[in-house]
Amino acid sequence: MYQRILLAYDGSIEGRTALREGALLARRYGAQVFVLSVIPEGAGAKLGEGVGGGGVAQQRVEYERVLQEGMARLAALGFEASGKLVIGEPAREIAAYAELVQADLVVVGHRRQSAIGRWWSGASGAYLSDHIRCSLLVCRNVIDDERFASLLDQGAAAATAARPGPVVHAPSATPAPAHAAPPAGRRRLRTVLFLLLPLVLIAGFIVYALGGSTISTDNAYVEADTVGVSADVSGIVRRVYVKENQPVTRGQVLYTLRSRQYRYAVDRADAQLAAVRDNLLAQQAGYREMQAKIAQAKYDLGYSQVQFHRATNLARVNIVSRTGYDTAQRDLERARQALASLNERLAGIAASLNGHPDGPVQQYPQYLSALAARDEAARELAHTVVRAPFDGIVTSVPSLQPGRYIGASITAFYLVATDHVWVRANPKETALTYVRPGQAVTITVDTYPGQTWHGAVASISPAAAQQFSLLPAQNTSGNWVKVVQRIPVRIAVDTGERSLPPLRAGMSAEVSIDTGHTRGWSIL
Repeated sequence: MYQRILLAYDGSIEGRTALREGALLARRYGAQVFVLSVIPEGAGAKLGEGVGGGGVAQQRVEYERVLQEGMARLAALGFEASGKLVIGEPAREIAAYAELVQADLVVVGHRRQSAIGRWWSGASGAYLSDHIRCSLLVCRNVIDDERFASLLDQGAAAATAARPGPVVHAPSATPAPAHAAPPAGRRRLRTVLFLLLPLVLIAGFIVYALGGSTISTDNAYVEADTVGVSADVSGIVRRVYVKENQPVTRGQVLYTLRSRQYRYAVDRADAQLAAVRDNLLAQQAGYREMQAKIAQAKYDLGYSQVQFHRATNLARVNIVSRTGYDTAQRDLERARQALASLNERLAGIAASLNGHPDGPVQQYPQYLSALAARDEAARELAHTVVRAPFDGIVTSVPSLQPGRYIGASITAFYLVATDHVWVRANPKETALTYVRPGQAVTITVDTYPGQTWHGAVASISPAAAQQFSLLPAQNTSGNWVKVVQRIPVRIAVDTGERSLPPLRAGMSAEVSIDTGHTRGWSIL
C-alpha cells in the first residue's frame, strides 16, 4: 500500500513522533523512507521547538545536525533513508518534495496553536491537504520506548509474513482518534477572554484618545559652543601649556608665540610717540615766537607809516628829495608785507596744532595717531599669549607643537564648551503643530542608557533644513512626490545636575516634547 513514505523531521517532540510512526509504517509495508528538514525563511520563525530562530547560516548548521540525528535514528532501526535539507516555507517545501519523490504517504507531526498563532502563521495542514496528491498522516500520539520496540517487532513480523506473497493487501483502515473535548477550565478561560476583549478595546481607545500630548524623535544630536582657537598675529610657537582633552577655564593660557619682534615694535612705537610729543611742544613754542614777531612787525609797520607821512609832507614843500619820499614809501610797503607773512605763518602753525595752539599735547591728532600705533603694537605683543575664551575642553592639541610657524587666524586646535550645551532636534513638520517655545522636554542620550536630562524648547527654526542646503530640491517635475520636511528645533538642556554624566557635542539623543495637547474626542 505504502511504498514511498516522506517524513518531515525537525528534532522537536512532534517531529520525533512523526519519525516513529513513519518508521512503524515503513517497517510494516517495507516502504522506502525519505526524510526532509526545512529551514524557515523568516528569521523569527521555526518549524520545531528544537531549533532557534537565528540567521540562516546558524539555522543551517542546527538543521543539518537535526537531520543527521534523524537519519541516525532511522539507521539504528535498519532503514536506508534518503535525507534532504531545504530553505523555504515548510508546507510548500514538503508538498514540493513529496511530488518530487512520488511519495505515497507524507507523515508530519502536529503542534497545537492558539487562535492568534493560527491567524498569524496560517494553516500549514490545510495547505498540505490541498496541494499533495498522496495521503497525509498527522501524528499526535506520543509512543514511549517500550511500546515502540514492541510495535516495531510486530511490524517486522508482519512484513516478513507478507513478503512471500505476490500481492500485498492493505490493512483495514483504522479511524483516527477523535479530538478530546477541551477541559471545562479551559472553556471557562476562553469565555472570560472573549468577554474581556471588548473591555480591553475600550480601555485602549480611551488611552489612545487621552494620549498624543508628547511628540518624540530620535533625530536629535547634542551640540555645544565650539571655537577654533587661533591668534590674530603670526609667529613661531614658543610653548604649548595644555594637553589633549584637558579641561580648561576661561583666561587660562593655552599656548604662546615668540614675542621678540613684537617687543621691538612696542619700543619703536614708544619712541615715535615721544618724538611726536616733542614735535608738538616745539610747534607750540614756535607759535608763541611767531606771536612775538607779529607784535614787532606791527610796531615796525606803525613806524614806517609815520615816516611815510613825514616824507609826504616835506616833499610838498620841497624839503625832502624825491629819493627820500620813495624810500619811505618802500619801507612802509615792506613792513605791511612782513606783517602779512608773519600772520600766514602763525595761521599755519595754529592749523597744525588743530586750531588749539595752547591745548594739552594729548589732544592733538598727531599724538593720538602715534598713541594708537603704540597701543596696536602692545596689543599684538599681548596676543602672543593665547588664552581660553570660555570654560571647556581642548581637543586636536597634538597638531600644534613648539617651533611650528602659525599664521594669523590659523586654527591651532579646538575648544568645546562643557557648561553650555543644547540639543538640536529635527522632528517632522507634521509633528510641530502644537510645539511652542518654553514647553518641557525630556532628553535621553544613547551613550548613557537609563539617564534622563530635562530641558525646554528654546526656539524653532524659521525655515526647513533643506532651505539651507547648497542645492535645494526643486519640485517642478511631473513626477513630483511630496516629502515631509524636517524643521530644526533648539532645546536648552539643564546641566545643573552634577550627578549626571557630561554631555559631549555630537552625541545621538532622543527627545520627547510635552505639548499638553491630547488627541481628545475629536478622533470620533
